[in-house]
Amino acid sequence: MIVGKKSRVLKINNPEIVCVNCKKNNTITLRILGDYGHLFQIPFISKGKRGESKCSHCNQVLPHQEMNNDLKLAYFELKENVKIPIWFFAGLITIKILVIYKIIFINN
Repeated sequence: MIVGKKSRVLKINNPEIVCVNCKKNNTITLRILGDYGHLFQIPFISKGKRGESKCSHCNQVLPHQEMNNDLKLAYFELKENVKIPIWFFAGLITIKILVIYKIIFINN
């Protein structure tokens, strides 16, 4: 695929929260995912962060919009501490470096 969108796991946490579906404790895994747009598999621009929770017992996956209040609080605390990696912008950085190189060295 020439152009597309990909996701990478940025951070994982296992809060001590009871699953709403199966009522088991310590089975929830929170994941923060970073989305980015790519061109020829080279990441160009970040499309932001999103999160989801998954119960290891009942396999219920919830996006952050459907989480209960305790899970949302843990999600937002985790998301607050996660930064978007610089390599999500590798294509843009490379193009800027090439343009600056052309302006400085080739036009003189």
